[in-house]
Amino acid sequence: MVIVDDYSRWSWVKFLKSKDDSYDVFSKFCIQIQSEKELKILKVRSDHGGEFENEPFELFCEKHGIIHEFSSPRTPQQNGVVERKNRSLQEMARTMLHENNLAKHFWAEAVNTTCYVQNRIYIRPLLNKTTYELFKGRKPNISYFHQFGCTCYILNNKVYLKKFDAKAQKGIFLGYSERSKAYRLYNSETLYVEESMHVKFDDKEPGDETPEQDDIAGSEDSDDYSEPDQTSELNGTSKAVTAPDIPEAATAPDVPTIEASEEDHNDSQQVIQSRNSFKYMSSHPEDQIIGNKESPRRTRSHFR
Repeated sequence: MVIVDDYSRWSWVKFLKSKDDSYDVFSKFCIQIQSEKELKILKVRSDHGGEFENEPFELFCEKHGIIHEFSSPRTPQQNGVVERKNRSLQEMARTMLHENNLAKHFWAEAVNTTCYVQNRIYIRPLLNKTTYELFKGRKPNISYFHQFGCTCYILNNKVYLKKFDAKAQKGIFLGYSERSKAYRLYNSETLYVEESMHVKFDDKEPGDETPEQDDIAGSEDSDDYSEPDQTSELNGTSKAVTAPDIPEAATAPDVPTIEASEEDHNDSQQVIQSRNSFKYMSSHPEDQIIGNKESPRRTRSHFR
């Protein structure tokens, strides 16, 4: 059942097991919203459905001074505000389910999330304000929004963990809680829908490439790629091979070599020796030893 405020266009979605529960849900909703806003409901407009046009519904409206209006039979455009809202909720929920390849039994979570988001992003054209701002009196905060159906990782703080057990469990993001500051998540390991605030989200959209894939693709497409110079030393001679010389070396029987002078060879050996000159010493220097180092080892019991 979809309920819409005619002024602010704030919407509520109530999920019913059967249409017989419409009266109980509506009566509780009226009492709750009147106490929250400290205002009285003046009119209610609906179609001629049996769940609205019945004796308990009429008695409730008469008791609380509510005028119950009906649209003409087979004329849904007379109640176009709710009909359009119902259509937008259905279309947006269908798109969210198929975009993320989720099962159809998550339709209630998708509709609930759709209503939650629309109440905070839709703007009334004439008033140039969002629905949330008209109903709550302040601007909405949407910095905590995440992509519906994205992969998330839930902190496992309910089960006793051993030292090397995983601290997080993989899940699917389904929406936002209405009664607490928490997210509604489907835990893929426990197969339950739960609410938690200790979550990490992976908001990567389908089809996005990782940075590693982008680097690989960029290296394959680059035409100016050249290998670095490769040098090798063997028996006092060095051989330099560059990228342009590779095809010629493959066809020519002799590979050209450049002989290094003795001075260059000695300099290179000095550099290598200077690099390896550092030696790690496991013991203290002898000049810092107190006493005679030749004396036998003594323990604490020797001084007792």
